[in-house]
Amino acid sequence: MQRSILLILVTVVLTVGCASTFDFRREEVFEDTVRAYGRLMTWSDFGTASAYLAPDAEVKTVPKGVRVASYEFKQLVFTQDKQTAVNIIEISYYRESDMKLKTLVDQQLWEFNAAKQTWLLKSGFPPF
Repeated sequence: MQRSILLILVTVVLTVGCASTFDFRREEVFEDTVRAYGRLMTWSDFGTASAYLAPDAEVKTVPKGVRVASYEFKQLVFTQDKQTAVNIIEISYYRESDMKLKTLVDQQLWEFNAAKQTWLLKSGFPPF
């Protein structure tokens, strides 16, 4: 009897430990993903950045004539199950046609794709 209780206890501890490690790894992948996406946005490389968009992203149109001047992280919130995350970014940009610097707050909605083991941007490109 004690042996079966001990076995159950060990199984529960291992399961919880593995789940925590999995969540930690998912967060690492998220950090790597948003860092790479942010670099592409900083360089105004929207064509390459579109690879991070989910197939059903809200805004897929690649901005034309937009140049990003700054891309600054403000806040990050994960859902409890670590399946989605909201990343708030402040972006300063200008259009080549008028050269007036503008700033917007981009509320990015990211979703974890378990099949591909990667994060995809559901909200799409910011509304430049």
